[in-house]
Amino acid sequence: MKKKKLKTKKTWHKEWFIVIPLLLAALIFRIIYLGQAEISDPTFWHPGSGTDMLTYDNQAQNILKGIHPTPYYYGPLYSYFLSIIYFVFGHNLYIARFIQHILGVITCLLIYLIAKRSFGNPVGYISLFISVVYDMFIIHEGLLLIEFLSTFLNSLLLFLLLRTEDSFSYKRLALAGIAIGLSALARSSILLFLPFILIWMLFNCKTKTQNSKLLRFCFLCLVVLLTISPITLMNYLAVKKFILISTNGPVSLWVGNNEKADGTFLFPPPSKRLTKRKEEIGDKAYIEDVIRFVKEKPADFARLTLRKFLLFWGSFEVANNMNYEQIKGWSPIIKMPFFIGFGIVVPLSLLGMALSLRNRKALLLHLFLFSFMIGMVAFFILGRYRIAGLPAFIPFAGFSLYFLYEKLGKRAYRPILFSFLILLPSVLLVHQKGITDSLFPVLHPDGLYVQEGKMLIIRDTTLEWKGGSAVIFGKGRSTKKELILKEEPSSYKKIGLFFKYGTNEPPGRLIIDINGKAKGFVDLRFTEGLIKYNSLSLSPSLLHKGKNSFIFTIEGETIFALTYDTSYTFG
Repeated sequence: MKKKKLKTKKTWHKEWFIVIPLLLAALIFRIIYLGQAEISDPTFWHPGSGTDMLTYDNQAQNILKGIHPTPYYYGPLYSYFLSIIYFVFGHNLYIARFIQHILGVITCLLIYLIAKRSFGNPVGYISLFISVVYDMFIIHEGLLLIEFLSTFLNSLLLFLLLRTEDSFSYKRLALAGIAIGLSALARSSILLFLPFILIWMLFNCKTKTQNSKLLRFCFLCLVVLLTISPITLMNYLAVKKFILISTNGPVSLWVGNNEKADGTFLFPPPSKRLTKRKEEIGDKAYIEDVIRFVKEKPADFARLTLRKFLLFWGSFEVANNMNYEQIKGWSPIIKMPFFIGFGIVVPLSLLGMALSLRNRKALLLHLFLFSFMIGMVAFFILGRYRIAGLPAFIPFAGFSLYFLYEKLGKRAYRPILFSFLILLPSVLLVHQKGITDSLFPVLHPDGLYVQEGKMLIIRDTTLEWKGGSAVIFGKGRSTKKELILKEEPSSYKKIGLFFKYGTNEPPGRLIIDINGKAKGFVDLRFTEGLIKYNSLSLSPSLLHKGKNSFIFTIEGETIFALTYDTSYTFG
C-alpha cells in the first residue's frame, strides 16, 4: 500500500513538473501581449463605438447604477461579470482584461485535464502545449467580449461531466449543471448539448438501470434551469412575457437564414412583407420568414447550409467587431512563429476524431462538437463564436499527434498511411478558402462580374497581397491596384470606386490617382477599430476598356489599412 502511494506521489511530481512551466509560459505570453496592446491599441481604454465591446462596457456600468438591460437582448452573463470587476476595482479596463487572461490560463489547465481524462497523460501534455500557443485564445481574452468566458465555461462543464463518469456523486453533477447554466447565460446555444449529454449518460454512465441514468439527467436539467431562472424571472418582471434568457434568438436565426444571407453576420434590409408582419406579430415574424424561405427555396437553403458548414470548418477567421490582422500588428508577440491557429489544430482534430471513434472515453467530446457545430450552422458563422469549441477540438488534435508519434516509434507504417489518408481531406476541408482564393484569379483573370439589376459590380481578384486581409501603410507610402474592364465605361451613366478601410486616430487624407489622368481625395476619420466603407464617384472618361490602375497614397499622420474584397469566396 505504501509503495502504491509513493508511486502516485512520484507520478504527481512528474506531471506538475511539465504542467506548471507550461502554465507559467501561458501567463507570461499573456502579460507581454497585454502590455503591448495597452501601448498600441487605440481602443484599449475606449471601446469602439458601435461594437459589442462598448455595449458590454456600458451595460456593466449601468448595472452598477441599478439599471439592468431587461429584457436581455444578449446573453447577460458577461455584462454582470464585468460589473463585478468594476465594482471591486473601478472602471479599469486593464484589470478587466488581466483577469480575463488569468481565466484563460485556467482554461488551458482545464483543457489539459479534459485531454488527460479522455486519452491519458501524454495527450494531456500535448493538448496543454497547443492551448498555450493557440493565438486566438490570447486575442479574445484581451477583448471585452463574451467568447473567452464561453470558452472557460465550456472547458469547465466538460471537465466536470467527465469527473462524474469515473466517480459519480450528485454534488459533482450539480456543479456540472451550474457550469452548463452559466454557459447558457453567455451563449444559449449550449443548451443544444443537453440531449447529447443524455445519449452520453445512457451509453457511458456506470449504473445498472436506465431509470437511474434518466434520473441523473433530469437532476442535471433541473440544476441548469435553476441556474438560468433568475434571468428568466427578471425578463418576466420587465415585460410580463416568458423569455428564457435573451430576445435575440429569432432575429439571429433570420440573419443566418434568408434570401440574402451569406452564412456570416450580414443584416440585410427587411422586406416590406417582413416589416409588416413584424408590426403584427413581433419577433415571431423572423421565424415565420425563415420557414417561408426554407419552403419556397429549398435549394438555396441547402446551398446556404453547405456554405455555413464550410465556413465552420474553414481556417478563415470570419471577423466581427475586430480586425485580427490589425490586432496582431498591435501586439507583435502574437506574430511569433510558434503561435498556431485553427488551420493547424482542426485538421489534426478531425484525424483524432476519426481515430477515436471507438474510444468510449472520448464520446462526450464527439457529442459536444457535433452539437456545437449544429448550434452554429443553424444560425451564422463568426470566427469569434468558434473559439468556444476549442476545449474539445484541442484534445483530439493532441491525441492524433500522440498516435502518430507512437506508431512512428513502433515503425507501424500501415496505421500512419491510413492516418494520412484521413488527414489529407481534412486539410483540404479546413483550407478550402485558401485553395479557392488561389484558383479564383486563374478561373476569373479579368475579375468577378456580377449583374444586379441595372448595376454591374466588378471585383478585382489580385493576389498582390498574397492572401492577407489588408495592406497597411502610412505617410509617404503608396499601393497600386489594377482592375480590368471588359467593356467601354462610357456605356454607363455613373461609376463608383468602393473600398473598405480602417485607420487609427491621427487625421489624414487618401489620395487616389486614376490612370494618371486625375486624382480623387477622401478625408479619413478614425474608424475606432472597425472596418468601414467609403466610395469615390468617378467620371466614365477617366476609365477605359482593359487594364486600369489606381494608386492609393496617404497624406497626413494616419496609418491606413486597405482591405481587399474576398466576398466572392467564403466570408
